[in-house]
Amino acid sequence: MKYLAWIHAYVIKDRDFWNMEGGASLSWSFNRILKLRNVAHPVLSNGASTIREIWLETRCKESKVLWHTLIWFPQHIPKHSPIAWMALLDRLPTCDRLLRMGITTNGICVLCNEMLENRNHLFFDCPIASCLRGKIMLLIGLNKNISWEDMVNWACNSWKGKSLISTILKLAWCANIYVLWEERNRRIFKGCSKTVDDLLNSIKDYVGIKLRGKTINRIDYVNSNLCTSWGIY
Repeated sequence: MKYLAWIHAYVIKDRDFWNMEGGASLSWSFNRILKLRNVAHPVLSNGASTIREIWLETRCKESKVLWHTLIWFPQHIPKHSPIAWMALLDRLPTCDRLLRMGITTNGICVLCNEMLENRNHLFFDCPIASCLRGKIMLLIGLNKNISWEDMVNWACNSWKGKSLISTILKLAWCANIYVLWEERNRRIFKGCSKTVDDLLNSIKDYVGIKLRGKTINRIDYVNSNLCTSWGIY
């Protein structure tokens, strides 16, 4: 409150805040505030007075995507979700995007050294990604050989509820994207690499540690096998 009183007394003085002009005599931050008046005025005129109300008035409202539950769910791992979110939006700085921006001249996937690196290739079509996904599915007891788009559609329609298999699928999906992106960066920036089995063990550790100690119906045959496969004690 003292700061606001100081602003009124020494900056705004006897002028009308909504109509006063900026200038070199004012600080950069206060000039920025003045430039935002056109945005703030209609929001405040609508009666928004709390931070939540102002946020709801100003945020960009878009249609809810079907896949949001694949990355934002009660058991999600916080550091995995942003990478998975950017991958699903195709916003990660993969080599195809860097090529278009003129940032790099080499667009070959560092995991296989064969094909152009784009989102679908890196996380799905690359031989290493495909092998890793097959091993994950084997641990879950499934066999799926489909495209990235079909995989996302299948996940959106099937990985629902709070069952153990749905939770593991979502955790493993996000962890798979995370470890592949981490491995890609490791090879580019550190010049070292991990094997597919190393990456699989990392994913198993993420899933196992997250679910250890949770209440699980282990009498159920499927749940019991999943707990054994994923190291959930």
